[in-house]
Amino acid sequence: MSSLSTSKWTKYKVLHRSENIRVHLPETRWLTVDAFWQMLAKYSQVIVKPTGSYGGNGVIRIKQIDASTYAIQDGAKIQTLSKAEDVTATIKKKAARNYIVQQCVSLAKMNGRPFDLRVMVQRTPRTKWQVTGKLAKVAGKGFIVTNIRRSNGKVVTVGNALRHSELADKNTADLLALLHTVALRTAKLLGPSYRWVKTMGIDMAFDNQGRIWIIEVNFAPMLELFLRLPNKSVYHTIKSFHARRKSR
Repeated sequence: MSSLSTSKWTKYKVLHRSENIRVHLPETRWLTVDAFWQMLAKYSQVIVKPTGSYGGNGVIRIKQIDASTYAIQDGAKIQTLSKAEDVTATIKKKAARNYIVQQCVSLAKMNGRPFDLRVMVQRTPRTKWQVTGKLAKVAGKGFIVTNIRRSNGKVVTVGNALRHSELADKNTADLLALLHTVALRTAKLLGPSYRWVKTMGIDMAFDNQGRIWIIEVNFAPMLELFLRLPNKSVYHTIKSFHARRKSR
């Protein structure tokens, strides 16, 4: 088994080596006070999250409203701070506990609510990586994270999400083809560093212009999300890959 860390930060660094993939990665830095202020000055809003967590735990968004006003969103709660030193104090606490700071992507919205995508990419000892399923996770009202449990959001098909978003006028087939291409490239790039991994749940997103982003890659994704889709065959396909993997 590989000894390489499975943290978000390590996976990001592996993916960042590829020119083809780098263009789909939100800029990400190890969280320090200096890195935070540099990123906030560059993007006006950033995501701060722990490098080892999952399920949207610990994720906050910090947005600069004007020269002296900052909004910190944690779940559906928004705190407004008027002093930079108060923001710095918040960041110092996070920086002491292994966090990263990331460019905040303006996610496409389904009926006004942001959504991202879970793309399952799997292999067996005898097959190459292949996309076995995908879905859209729509954030609950007032939330920035799309994690279904935390935000009380919903799961829909990717096609449904796109049809009810600002991307409805774009060619859905072209968007999905590019989504598959980027997902497969991501798995192929990470595969050699994590040879024991046979299933990846790649969290991806379209922004409001239709550009594809890779948010993070999960090696132990929650498969039950796919039971929320109308077509349960996708879930059974994903589970069958798991069964073949374990039987070897």
